Amino acid sequence: MRARKILLDSLGAAMAAEWVDQSRKPYVSGDIAFVPVKSGFPAETELDERRPYAGRGYQMIGDIAVFHGRRPDDAEVQGIIEWKKPRAVLHIKNYVDIMRLPQAETLFGEPCDVLHREEGCSFRLDPSKVMFAQGNREEKKRMAKFVSSVQGKERVADMFAGIGYFTVPMAKAGASVHAMEINPVSFGYLEENIVENGIRENVVAEKGDCRDLLKGEYDRAVMGHFEAISMFGDIIPHMKSGGTIHLHGIDGEDNDKIISTAGEYGFSADITLRRVKKYSPGRWHTVQDVMLK
Repeated sequence: MRARKILLDSLGAAMAAEWVDQSRKPYVSGDIAFVPVKSGFPAETELDERRPYAGRGYQMIGDIAVFHGRRPDDAEVQGIIEWKKPRAVLHIKNYVDIMRLPQAETLFGEPCDVLHREEGCSFRLDPSKVMFAQGNREEKKRMAKFVSSVQGKERVADMFAGIGYFTVPMAKAGASVHAMEINPVSFGYLEENIVENGIRENVVAEKGDCRDLLKGEYDRAVMGHFEAISMFGDIIPHMKSGGTIHLHGIDGEDNDKIISTAGEYGFSADITLRRVKKYSPGRWHTVQDVMLK
């Protein structure tokens, strides 16, 4: 591909130039963009044609490529290195215990802190140290939409805040978020991401077990952990009538148990089940929206 080199920050403006071959995509490496040049115009360099990546699915978190589930073979790792030019390649087998610690193996490069941007939000993290669930992207947008659509400023409990997956978009949408996280490494990134996104006025962050940190009353609670049902009884006494709890789980928890627990504190509950993404063959990561009356 015939190309000219420009600074990445100038890419948007450059794409309108007469010499740009609009039928091809620019190639980005670090802070430099290689912009394809039309025939008849001068070019600075010639790039080898890139072969499309044809391996298994992966995620880019910042400039680190991450594989989940089955460990990729050497050909797949080499393919993603050639295709995306990542800083590192990780295989994450699973996330373990209440702190959601990644079982990570480095297949290429050296993992480090990256800045991942998504839907107008910025997240700083090292994916070899803490969890980042990109599959929850639509759910994050949904939470932001909920809090921005109500009158007034909702007070929200984010009981498993992690690095700010839900805290950041909800606070940017105008909610007052009480963000709780037990993992000290994740909590450190949470504090960084609050500053990074300019939302300090909208977030109170506390490190520790959310069951010990809940205080006052909340309009909404996000329980983004697969063991959340075991703590459902802890949040109920802190919920306002008309409030909503977003309960994450696998395949949906027992509705009768949810209704019974809510009833112990004088609430009735309307439950709506939403599928977020496939968890494993035949199983789904779900969210139950529990409206309390």
